[in-house]
Amino acid sequence: MSTAPSVFTLPDILAALHAGVELTADESGLDFLDGRFTWPYAATLARLDNPDTTWSQVSDRHDKLRQLWSAGTDLPDTDDDARTYTREQVSTAVNWAVDEAADINHLGGCADDVDNFLVNAVLTLLDDPDAAFTDVVDECYGEDPDLVSRWLHDAA
Repeated sequence: MSTAPSVFTLPDILAALHAGVELTADESGLDFLDGRFTWPYAATLARLDNPDTTWSQVSDRHDKLRQLWSAGTDLPDTDDDARTYTREQVSTAVNWAVDEAADINHLGGCADDVDNFLVNAVLTLLDDPDAAFTDVVDECYGEDPDLVSRWLHDAA
C-alpha cells in the first residue's frame, strides 16, 4: 500500500523523473544524455506546464536542458509556484512524453522495454523516492530482476 501523498509538487516530480532516468539508464547500460531519456524528460516537464504543449515547445525545453547538463548541472532549477499535480496527471504526462519521444527516437516506432521501464521507474519513485531497481521490478513486473535487466539490455 502506497503512503505517497495524493498530490505532488514540481520538485517532487522532478526528483522522481531525474532518478527514474538515472535508474533506467544505469540498468540498461545507456547514457543519461541519450535522446531516449532527454526527450521524455523535457516533454514531461513541458506537458506538466501546459497539457496542450507543442513539440516545438518541447524542443525548446530539450535544448535548454541539454545545455544545462552539458555544463555539468544535475537537476534543472524549477520555479516552485506551489502548483500540485495528482499521480494521474504525472502518469499522463510521463506516458505521453515517452510515447512521443519513442516516435521520434525510434523513427516512428512505439515504446519499447526501456521506455516502459522508464515510466514505471518514475511513477514508483514518485510514490517511494528511496525505491531501487528491485523495488520497481517487484512493484511493476513481478518478474526476476535479472530477467528484467536482460530485457532492458536487449532493448537498448
